[in-house]
Amino acid sequence: MTARTHRRALLRAGIAALPLAAAAPTAALAADRTGRLTAGAVSCWTVAYLDAWRTKNDTAAVRLFTPDAVYEAVPGVPAQTFRGRDEIGRYWREITAGQSEMTGRHGTPVVTGDRAAVELWVTLRAPALNPDGDHWITLLETNVLLFAPDGRCRRNTEYWNLQMGRLEPPQGWGAA
Repeated sequence: MTARTHRRALLRAGIAALPLAAAAPTAALAADRTGRLTAGAVSCWTVAYLDAWRTKNDTAAVRLFTPDAVYEAVPGVPAQTFRGRDEIGRYWREITAGQSEMTGRHGTPVVTGDRAAVELWVTLRAPALNPDGDHWITLLETNVLLFAPDGRCRRNTEYWNLQMGRLEPPQGWGAA
């Protein structure tokens, strides 16, 4: 996502003047004064999530979640379910440590009530996951998110597919 596209997403959500780290937790309320979750608010949250991932900033990542949030990296697997900010932060530090050159984009969120689903297309270098050649991997991911009224995420459930190499999304990817 380019800086220009990022700014457009923030403008649509009505929070372009705020720094991204400060904007993300209150994006849902800022986007709609009635407190209703909007696709624009989810887009802002997702931009902050991808930025935290790209910069390996576990502090910024955990600020996107409520103190009692649940993060399911692999649903149904207790060892891949992280509860609370401390566990989420520890997971982020460990999982991003061996990654580099991450780029990510997101599709148009689908929102119903306080829940949203958003597709992610992420490429990065991860020698531990792809020890051959140039180490590129592509993660094709959908996150099902449950939001608190203040715009922070209460639950993130990831469904993903890992592909070796650096793949580009097909035409029309990410459109709702």
